[in-house]
Amino acid sequence: MELKELKILLQLPESDTSNDAYLEMKLGEAIDWVVRVCGQSFLVNDNLMLPRVAKGVVAQYIAFELQGNHGIKSESIAGMSQTFDSINERESALISKLSQARLRKVRFTPHKRGYDYGPY
Repeated sequence: MELKELKILLQLPESDTSNDAYLEMKLGEAIDWVVRVCGQSFLVNDNLMLPRVAKGVVAQYIAFELQGNHGIKSESIAGMSQTFDSINERESALISKLSQARLRKVRFTPHKRGYDYGPY
């Protein structure tokens, strides 16, 4: 995902370069977060190939960061509205989107077989 695509998703004018350094930094941070949450790299032939849903999540993550207020807020991106009460709420909502799109790899932990009933 490139800065140009992020600006389109955030509905920012491409000609406004005043925040480009900040957006580039946040873009890397948001992509790292999505990759970590999904448990996969999205690399195809050494190129990052994020699915559309993941790109939308990256944009929403950054939109929240741009807000500067990490309390209650509302946002609208490309006709879609979201309200987050906190960073935890934001992350839960974004993780839910990634899960619904089946982008998260499920990690199973083996259960201990047998039971320890202790002394009688």
